[in-house]
Amino acid sequence: MSLTCAKVQEKTVSVGDYLWLRLQELGVRHVFGVPGDFNLGMLEQLLKQPGLTWVGCCNELNAAYAADGYARLKGIAALATAYGVGELSAVNGLAGAYAERVPVVAITGAPPLSHMQRRSWIHHTLGDGEYGNTLASIAPFTAARAVLTQANAAMEIDRVLRTCLRERRPVYLQLPTDVCFQQVPAPEAPLEREAAVSDRASLRALLEELVPRLRGARRSVLLVDSDAQRFGLEPQVAALAESAGMPIASLGSGRGLLDEAHGAFLGFYGGRLSDPYVREWVDGADCVVGLSTRFMDLNTHSFTQRLEPSRFVDLQPTTAALGRAESPWLPSLYSGLVLGEVLEALREAVGSRKRQDFVPRSLRLQSQAAAKAAAPAARSEGPLTHAQLWPALSALLEPEDVLVVEAGSPMVGFASAQLPRGASWVAQPLWCSIGYTLPAVLGTSLAAPERRQLLFIGDGSFLMTAQELSTLLHLKLKPLVFLLNNAGYTVERLIVGPRSVYNDIPKWNYPAICDALGTPGQALTLLIEKPEQLAPVLAEAVRAQHEGRLVFVEVRLAPLDAPAGLAQLGASVFSLSYREDSGLPRP
Repeated sequence: MSLTCAKVQEKTVSVGDYLWLRLQELGVRHVFGVPGDFNLGMLEQLLKQPGLTWVGCCNELNAAYAADGYARLKGIAALATAYGVGELSAVNGLAGAYAERVPVVAITGAPPLSHMQRRSWIHHTLGDGEYGNTLASIAPFTAARAVLTQANAAMEIDRVLRTCLRERRPVYLQLPTDVCFQQVPAPEAPLEREAAVSDRASLRALLEELVPRLRGARRSVLLVDSDAQRFGLEPQVAALAESAGMPIASLGSGRGLLDEAHGAFLGFYGGRLSDPYVREWVDGADCVVGLSTRFMDLNTHSFTQRLEPSRFVDLQPTTAALGRAESPWLPSLYSGLVLGEVLEALREAVGSRKRQDFVPRSLRLQSQAAAKAAAPAARSEGPLTHAQLWPALSALLEPEDVLVVEAGSPMVGFASAQLPRGASWVAQPLWCSIGYTLPAVLGTSLAAPERRQLLFIGDGSFLMTAQELSTLLHLKLKPLVFLLNNAGYTVERLIVGPRSVYNDIPKWNYPAICDALGTPGQALTLLIEKPEQLAPVLAEAVRAQHEGRLVFVEVRLAPLDAPAGLAQLGASVFSLSYREDSGLPRP
């Protein structure tokens, strides 16, 4: 009798509610997506959750990009799509999040489980009774997956969410329509996080080999990349550098990890196009400690780094490899590690040491700025150029700004700028999917509405995802948008085909775009095409944004004008991909 009463009184929730409750517990407050017939039930459940807000996007790809931007500031995000046509449209966005290590929970509303088990021919499928193909398509771009049933829902939701948090990568949950309303025991306690702990023996052995090397090095440097930021290791990196007296260099793909005014920040390292001072320091160091570094063509300018393997220490999130002079290509290998613990243990073991003699990037930039100020000012006649634009845009930046920066001209344009304290840098330096940033600023604006949002995007990228500007206007969000109108794909022109038709794009009436996609007069649209317009127009843009308006600034530039460094980047990409004697048209 008592057992029967206990079962009756056991608190239950629907599978859909269980999922939404867990996501709220992890900090999700907005869910991005597109409705479809197989996810409408779970969306109705979402609407009854007082802690969640639905954000409908114009298409699933944009929704995935928005979730990516949200997760970079919030720590996790949720994406809801419908089976087949919806989820496959979002795969590119999930792949980018996987490559860039961004934790997104992708939830697909699927046909009834009873019909999937019977292999019924249902719309949004291939009409062959096969229901594993979409799951197989998404598998390479997710760290964990599950098809939910009443029997496994609570266990699988918790497992998949823990994996998302641990790996900092997308995960996938498929929720059939006849499962989302079935009852399961309500969560009795918060999601149990996995306490990541290093293997003690492995950590001890690593320290025994690495600490003497650091102590004996005449010159050593930390080289950081983006994954150190994804795992929240900024405090440990700074503490180790300060205690050990080491400088910190960053790959270009790791921008945003550290305060760029920090006294330990040496600058950006990227092979032959590095600042010569940074390259000489890093390439000449006795010991380079890489923190989650991933050397790729773009952040090394076609693999032109000159890091001596015997002097390189590769610390990854769970492993370490230490080059050895006696066998440079057979490093000492360690596994079972947690990078945060490794950094803490290193700081304690190495102890406080005298600061090495180096000049921080902030001081070098101050010297360069003073030299430019002392030089006679150039006359600003003719059309606007990138050389005039980026210093003016850099001067606009304020502490705590969120900069959402498209690959290509915008990313390179800010290369010589110093980001202000607390600024967030949101970009895709590895996946480089053009069009990412416009939906991403939707995500960042909702994740951190108290912070100023700035978007820098090219016209070719804007055409990819322009519809999401309507969502920004609909939700009365107010980023400051800079659209670089250079009549096509300038970064591609600098690789191959400077005047080829495939690098041209349709001409749009950008001054009318905000009125067409929102309420007329809601946004302020401005134009800059001459140097003398920079100061007054930028001042008006900042003022209008502070007053609570979305501001859209069209910046007109010549098709083959580019920021310093973009032409060299184009040449590097060409040399990687094509032969010099190929006969392809080059700039």
